[in-house]
Amino acid sequence: MRILKYLVLVLWFMAGAAEVPSDDIAGIGVVLGVEGQNIVVKRILPDSPAAAQKDLHVGDRIMAIAQDNEPPVQVQGGKLAQAVASIRGTKGTTVRLTVVSFGESDSRVRVVSFVRGELKELSRWGDGVLLTNGMKAPDIEMVGLANGTAERLSVYAGKIIVLEFWASWCGPCQPKMADLQTYSGKYPQWKGKVVLIAASVDDNEEVPTQHLKAKGWGQTHNVWVGKDAIKAYHIEAIPTAYVIDRQGKIVAANPVDIPEIVNHEVQTRQGVGTN
Repeated sequence: MRILKYLVLVLWFMAGAAEVPSDDIAGIGVVLGVEGQNIVVKRILPDSPAAAQKDLHVGDRIMAIAQDNEPPVQVQGGKLAQAVASIRGTKGTTVRLTVVSFGESDSRVRVVSFVRGELKELSRWGDGVLLTNGMKAPDIEMVGLANGTAERLSVYAGKIIVLEFWASWCGPCQPKMADLQTYSGKYPQWKGKVVLIAASVDDNEEVPTQHLKAKGWGQTHNVWVGKDAIKAYHIEAIPTAYVIDRQGKIVAANPVDIPEIVNHEVQTRQGVGTN
């Protein structure tokens, strides 16, 4: 089963976005994830209505969402997109959440109201319309976490690149990152031909550096990227992965099987595959 991504609820959600001018789109400042059938608060963004009001906490389950004084609409894990669309809205409007605190039974619900506000976090993210096959991969700037040195993606021209965007706070990112660490051992034929780049989108460089050290994740080229890179690759949810060929063109965005794509590219170079 494909792991659902975390979505920052202040981000541009494409369904119905044209109905609200972009300057007016606002939110409450939470990151949601799915656990079983539940939609769960995974992170509360700083400088947001949720952070200021302190009525939501990490681990809280959202059971229903209502607009202003309208009746609440129930939401479950399979309706994460619906929850995103319902929580974002016009600045100054009210959204009411029916919530169950972490560890409590479903019978102990409470209702909390928020006035949607502007969020600094919004400016960091892309629109979610991922780059497609054959497009030129943007030559983004990255900071190597091992030495703090700035570099550009174009340094790896001539190699096949796996570019994985992740964050230390993102639950579904963790198994993806763990898998990346195993690829060099599983596919020795990639040596010298493939570079595995793990690009952290954390708020700063220190957090992922500590996280990587604690996990022992040193088999990838670990970097930190800022908002220009996030926007260039249209990232609105993580984890998001791209495979880039030797000519610097996109081969796949969020492929189901990264090794299959990469092996095809490696074999093509050796004359086994076709162009």
